[in-house]
Amino acid sequence: MKNRILIILAGILFFITCGGCGVIITDIPPEALQLDPFSLKGIEIVEDTIALTISYSGGCEKHSFSLFMSPAAFLESYPVQANLYLRHNGNSDACEAEINQTISFNLQPIAALYTSLYGRYDEIVLNVFTFESNNKLSASYVPE
Repeated sequence: MKNRILIILAGILFFITCGGCGVIITDIPPEALQLDPFSLKGIEIVEDTIALTISYSGGCEKHSFSLFMSPAAFLESYPVQANLYLRHNGNSDACEAEINQTISFNLQPIAALYTSLYGRYDEIVLNVFTFESNNKLSASYVPE
């Protein structure tokens, strides 16, 4: 019952924070994806949703976020790895309040790519990189 409630809450959070968006798979270089700074505080994966806990400066404008997998291929290791980059658009927000937020994205595009390449589901290590840095947080994802 507790897991079912967590799944429902994650789904509600997903649609509120992201409007139903999923990971965008692209070959755009990571440095071209970065816009505005943020700090990556944590990652949680529940079924096919990744929740990123972040902080950033702002408070006066609406901020938007997109999550990209780049390159559009898996790193060949076992388990395979995917590099993810969060794009933060602060819309020129000059305010300096520290905003803490959890944003969620659907991982199904990654699962579909994996299945198309390997013909089955298996573990994928997701490396989520911090803003303009080689630092990352990683989490294991097994598509359902």
